[in-house]
Amino acid sequence: MKDLIAHLGRWMIEAREQLLDIESRSYVPAEVDVDTLNETTLAEMKAAPWEDVWTGTNDARAWMLEAWFGLREPDETADRWIRKAGAEHYGQHIGRLRDWVSELVALRDRPVVDEWEG
Repeated sequence: MKDLIAHLGRWMIEAREQLLDIESRSYVPAEVDVDTLNETTLAEMKAAPWEDVWTGTNDARAWMLEAWFGLREPDETADRWIRKAGAEHYGQHIGRLRDWVSELVALRDRPVVDEWEG
């Protein structure tokens, strides 16, 4: 799951960078090398602790939204980047995200066991 969260965060960073370019009027449409970006993210985050990945992804989301809301005139290109890094992207991974939520709920609902009792 850590890899997926890092992956989503990296795409939010990419969207933020594109949105900042749109705002500064320096945006140049170009295809992002998806495979390379994903492989690089996986390699960079492999040894990172969960807390760093989680915090980084939450920060990336906040920064992405800040850049989007900061646009003077959002346009279709900006909206496309938000969809690409947000809802549409989550949709590509929704099965695994739902499984993870189920795992977390199951952990929350399991009975507390006192390991000290014999």
